[in-house]
Amino acid sequence: MKIIDQFKEPIRENDIMPVIRQGIFMSIVGGLLIGSIQMLFVYMFQFSLLWLMLFVFAYQLAKRIRYAYTEYHILFSVLSVFFFIFGYYLYNTTLYFGLFSLSMQLELNQILYILNPFIAFQFLNPFSGYFFDVNNLLDVVFFLIGVFYAYRYSK
Repeated sequence: MKIIDQFKEPIRENDIMPVIRQGIFMSIVGGLLIGSIQMLFVYMFQFSLLWLMLFVFAYQLAKRIRYAYTEYHILFSVLSVFFFIFGYYLYNTTLYFGLFSLSMQLELNQILYILNPFIAFQFLNPFSGYFFDVNNLLDVVFFLIGVFYAYRYSK
């Protein structure tokens, strides 16, 4: 069955709100938790476990969304990917708020910089100067794997 045909199938009204509730809850809690843990590891130990936390976050998000509905619709997988991306944005915002506040450099221009979603996803820009840096390529690969996990395991 084609993807367009899957979108044309009817959606049960009782399934939409629990999926949205679970997605919002997991993206907020997961993004804040991953951001604070990542800030701790970067500030105290100078290394990153982002790849592992993205796997766990994508798996837990998809599992919560999968248990929230009774009849599958492809919209739920798309919502899972959207909530994963929103959780990643919250992770990035939490990480930079924490790092700037710990270094006592949190000012209004940094807050506006942190809240800019284009800055949070700058690592996906292939025209940036550091796109082919090894750490950036690893971030891109694990972000895409997380998106795939969120889509695949919410079925």
